Amino acid sequence: MRSHGSKYSHQEGASAPPARRQADWRQGWILVFSGFLPVMAIIALAPTLPTLLAHFHDVPNARLMVPLLITAPSACIALFAPAAGVIADRFGRRQLLLWSMAMYGLGGLMPFLIDNFWAVVAGRVVIGIGEAGVLTVVNTLLADYYEERARHRWLMIQGVVGSMLGTLTIAGSGFLAAQGWQWPFLVYAVAIPIFLASVVYLFEPEPRRGQGGAAPAATPFPYMVGLMVCGVTVLLSTIYYVQVINFSLLLKDLGVGDPKSIGLSMAIPSIGVPIGAIVFKLTTRFGAGAQIFLVFFCYAVGLSGIGMAPDYKVALAFAFMQQLANGIIVPALIAWTQSKFSFEHRGRAMGWWASSFFVAQFLSPAVVNLMRGWVGGLQGAFLAFGLIAAVCAIVACLMRLRMPPAQPRASL
Repeated sequence: MRSHGSKYSHQEGASAPPARRQADWRQGWILVFSGFLPVMAIIALAPTLPTLLAHFHDVPNARLMVPLLITAPSACIALFAPAAGVIADRFGRRQLLLWSMAMYGLGGLMPFLIDNFWAVVAGRVVIGIGEAGVLTVVNTLLADYYEERARHRWLMIQGVVGSMLGTLTIAGSGFLAAQGWQWPFLVYAVAIPIFLASVVYLFEPEPRRGQGGAAPAATPFPYMVGLMVCGVTVLLSTIYYVQVINFSLLLKDLGVGDPKSIGLSMAIPSIGVPIGAIVFKLTTRFGAGAQIFLVFFCYAVGLSGIGMAPDYKVALAFAFMQQLANGIIVPALIAWTQSKFSFEHRGRAMGWWASSFFVAQFLSPAVVNLMRGWVGGLQGAFLAFGLIAAVCAIVACLMRLRMPPAQPRASL
């Protein structure tokens, strides 16, 4: 009997599926720091624009061409993130992330080694293609590795840590710019230790299995859901960039003329971003619809208040509300998109999301300028977008009230 029982146990153990590898804090922190790489590629050069303009003043149309060095990576994300998502779903996440990080480091450090404007342009394109892969795969792996509650916690950490790292990056790049135009590009070397940690600790995820250990059945990509996610993302992101891009100009109109004072004034309301990331985590139990309503409400109050502010001090107080919403919306949109797609389609979905978010970076200035012409001034444009956000908040509230109670969802 003992021998028979042992044999039966051995056979049962042999037929059992292998245990699914579980991610822990190591993978979480690697993804948090990896997720900051695309943000850093954009903000690291922002304080160095005068230095770059001075160095490349002989380039034809320098005042047009040199600022493109800062925005080129964003354009690459908008163009190449959907393709990165397709590759991630078809060929795997880990290898794409490693190759993307390698491209990021290569493109980032290339201008430090070569003193040529077109080499800098090439480096910015390479880093942008790398960013498209990094941003897409990082957000995909967060959903692949972690259950919903843990995923929300890591998204909150990403928002809090990212805002602090952003402040440090801007300060550090400004210090490096004082040493010479090429020195700020050294900040991209941070991709090297993140790449090495990824090689050691990141692993290719497996889809979560259903009852009985069966793999989920293949389904076609839900294009209508994808279009809905993209539409909401473009709308919210266009409003997101209104204050981010134009607030320094408005402060100048309100009497803050010194660049140092403008920088300090913009830093004060940015405290709202990490607070917003914490608010995101605290409100996840109410669902994405409630969070989107909260964001529109904060945008309505913040932008309308800025639009009616009599001086810069009042504008700063309302800008805090805007930044609070900015801290909520990025993790909320990511979490919402992650929840809408199964494992087999998640990479493509996150590619679509990343493309939509960065397309709005180019749409927002054009839309603001158009609105500015209609209402006769930048402050009036802020007020107009605040009113648009208020209408969107009402619509989101009505849609939330008409939705049936949420049913328990099966684990993906």
